[in-house]
Amino acid sequence: MAKGLVWFRTDLRLDDNPALNAALREYEAVLAIYVFSQHQWEVHNESNIKHEFLINNLILLKDSLERLGIPLTAINTESFKTLPKDLSSFCTDQKIDHVFWNNEFGLNEANRDAASIETLNNISIKSSSFNDQVIYEPGFLKTAQGKPFSVFTPFKRRWIENFDTNFLDIAKPSKLKESYSTQGDLSNLKFAKTHSANIDLWPAGESAAEEKLKNFLQLKAQSYSASRNSPIIDGTSRISPYLALGILSPKRCILEGLKLNNFEFTSGNRGICKWIDEIVWREFYRNIMHSFPKVSKNRPFQDYTNSIKWRHSNEELDAFYNGKTGFPIVDAGIRQMLKEGWMHNRLRMVVAMFFTKNMLHDWRLGEKFFMQHLIDGDFSSNNGGWQWSSSTGTDSAPYFRIFNPISQSQNFDSEGEFIKKFIPELKDVPAAQIHQPKDDFFSSTNYPEPILDLKESRLRAIQAFKDAREVSSV
Repeated sequence: MAKGLVWFRTDLRLDDNPALNAALREYEAVLAIYVFSQHQWEVHNESNIKHEFLINNLILLKDSLERLGIPLTAINTESFKTLPKDLSSFCTDQKIDHVFWNNEFGLNEANRDAASIETLNNISIKSSSFNDQVIYEPGFLKTAQGKPFSVFTPFKRRWIENFDTNFLDIAKPSKLKESYSTQGDLSNLKFAKTHSANIDLWPAGESAAEEKLKNFLQLKAQSYSASRNSPIIDGTSRISPYLALGILSPKRCILEGLKLNNFEFTSGNRGICKWIDEIVWREFYRNIMHSFPKVSKNRPFQDYTNSIKWRHSNEELDAFYNGKTGFPIVDAGIRQMLKEGWMHNRLRMVVAMFFTKNMLHDWRLGEKFFMQHLIDGDFSSNNGGWQWSSSTGTDSAPYFRIFNPISQSQNFDSEGEFIKKFIPELKDVPAAQIHQPKDDFFSSTNYPEPILDLKESRLRAIQAFKDAREVSSV
């Protein structure tokens, strides 16, 4: 009997899974595989809490697939370079005729897939790939000059102009014929908990993801535009960990949001429109990865910023990594990430801009730090966000735009509730003083003094960017 194989990656779901659906349409006997590389996980700076979340979700995915008669097997490989050989060996052993997968983004992933296609072809095994993380084929949307977009707003405008609701024809697979029911095996995926974040905040599984989406859209989406910037208000969807591992698809999110807004992108409820914008941002950054491979090579999008003379202070880095910079809103954001494996989006911008502008430390160190601790670590979005904040990337903030962490704190955590939640040593500090504790509080609270002067550091950053522009223009 001919067999199809579904190679699961960052698409751990049944709903809106084009690779799975294609395999089920073509073959009665279907198997599934997940290929894990501890080495590659570490090279990509993926966090331990995300690793644990991955395994928890694979266990539930295995159960769901078995109810369809599809066994899921996990295998380990040394790296992306060894993966094609190990994949082909599995296919040979199982007498696979055709492998199906959904594409990932990044240069390493593209090279891995090209090598896999070649290796499978050499042993007469067909392969088919699909796009489940984007609406449009990467690189399809172009400017009037036929170039890839590098600014979000015109990208979104073209995205809407080309939109067709046929893109949203999605469904879960139906019951498979009882023709193949061999048990799969996930015993190769070992995990030793080596993080302090609370995994219980993130229930695993497709049902949990769908419930989070449903609750957000019913209870919070319409006020999202107004509440999204306040870290103490639970006004965001918190579905990013599920999007990062593909437990929930962007297409499903867009469809469910549009249903509540009369299928309008720019009119109707502002909250829903703004939330859909955030989903489209993910597609924008994936297009950047596809069209500009240099951002996958640890390089800035803005070439002149290669000339920036970044500072390096181990003492300052240690203070930053432990949430002890002396700037409460920055420290609270970092401590939230260390405790929850997640950070509020407004604070991600505040923290990243403080690191790259006020501290004038290389954005790549901050990007790595986030990936090593976030449960929702997503290469393209994390890279795009850090490059935006550091003014090195596409659609980036002008280099002279530097968030003041004190005014950000006053604007978005006016009563200091978020700060007090994550910095208990400041719990007795009055709201009027908590955004920048004065000298007499440091000795009584054990909260550290600021590691830098905001005014001086701002001028230093502006000068560093000016100098880099002058060097590059010579």
